[in-house]
Amino acid sequence: MGTTVKSLFQVPRKIYLPLLALLLILIISLGFVIQSKAAQTSATPTPGFKTAVVRRGNIVLSATGSGTLVAGQEAQLSFPVAGKVAKINVQVGDKVTAGQVLAELADLTSLQAAVKDAELQVTLAENDLQSLYDNAAANLANAKLALAEAQKAYDDAKSKVKQKGYTRCDKDTIQAYYDQYVRLKEKLDEFSGQYDSDFYLTRILPLKNQVATAYANYTYCLGYTDYEIETSQANLAIAEANLKQAQAKVDTLEKNNGIDPVELAKAQSNLENTKLALEKARQNLDGAVMKAPFDGVITAINGQVGDSVNAGATFITLADLFHPIVEFAIDETDMDKAVIGAEAEITFDALPDRVFKGTVIRLNPTLETVNGYQVLKGAIRLEMDANNQETLLEGLNATVTIITARAENVLVVPIEALRDLGDGQYAVFVVGADGQPRLTVVEVGLKDSTYAEIKSGLNLGDVVTTGNVETQE
Repeated sequence: MGTTVKSLFQVPRKIYLPLLALLLILIISLGFVIQSKAAQTSATPTPGFKTAVVRRGNIVLSATGSGTLVAGQEAQLSFPVAGKVAKINVQVGDKVTAGQVLAELADLTSLQAAVKDAELQVTLAENDLQSLYDNAAANLANAKLALAEAQKAYDDAKSKVKQKGYTRCDKDTIQAYYDQYVRLKEKLDEFSGQYDSDFYLTRILPLKNQVATAYANYTYCLGYTDYEIETSQANLAIAEANLKQAQAKVDTLEKNNGIDPVELAKAQSNLENTKLALEKARQNLDGAVMKAPFDGVITAINGQVGDSVNAGATFITLADLFHPIVEFAIDETDMDKAVIGAEAEITFDALPDRVFKGTVIRLNPTLETVNGYQVLKGAIRLEMDANNQETLLEGLNATVTIITARAENVLVVPIEALRDLGDGQYAVFVVGADGQPRLTVVEVGLKDSTYAEIKSGLNLGDVVTTGNVETQE
């Protein structure tokens, strides 16, 4: 006996679940049979269940919210430069097309002159850039000549560099100057003690000068001063730096076909800047004649002819009301029904008899609190008839219905008729000609809170039970 129970619980799940579902169906069926028998033996027989007829209908899964109409796009148009308004060709409410002239500034002479000057600067920059290419060979030759001169200057400075301990003259010359100094000094010493003024002026003073000169010649030949040494070494350092710089320039030019890459970059940058300045000047001139960037409706004009306007100040507001958008909000409980690309139906409070179609194009990434409720906001683009130039007013209030899915003209039964068998399977009890309900497996499609779509298993006109719930056909 124990062995039998163990083997029963070891039945694979794929086999066990259908057996369980079949057992459930048999139990439910047996219950209906017993109930039917009891009803037949009752003194006042009454059915113990309600029924509904399988019929055709529509099922729509949707979410409803509120919305407001806004322009598909809006442009705050301004003049790029300050000036006086010469013309205004439109009024508020006018429909305009892309490229249509809306307004103009007076006296465009200065703007035209700015364009001419910018064109000249571009030409000069182009010439400077081209001259780098044209003079490449000459630049390389001049760089090599400068290198040769720098080499010579370095060699000269190196040959003239002074060091401590170096003598300026050869030994014989130094000894000759020293001997001369000694002789003159000894002779001067012979006159020591003689202070006669005439003798001093005629003999002693000239001799003193000779001694000083002899000593100066001796010390001059004996070595160099600190100043001379430092100056010679500084001159050598400068010459060496110039030589390296000249060599680097030659190397750079040889590597770049005679063109200095820094000078090339500066010339190219200057050309780009002058082109940008020219483009800006042309935009200023073009912008002085204000044109509509897209088809739309004039919603505001901030001035009149003769007014002075500032650069960048909004002068005309243009709104695209031919491709309007409805910004909507739905309760967070319906957020699962709102998806990008979903179909939508819109009814405006001011136009209650018309239903507009649209498509959800945007969903905000976060919920917002409105009047104490959490809502999901988004946008719907309305589908407007291209041949119909009707424009809707901004700010219109609307009721929005977002349709997630729909099934039209399909077989439907009340939701209470379904019996959930698990794993996505359903069944209904069909009342036969003998008045007895029989369990029938069905394929279910869309479901809302009231009805379910039946894709297979039932026919139009079949009667199904709804338990103890009475349904309204």
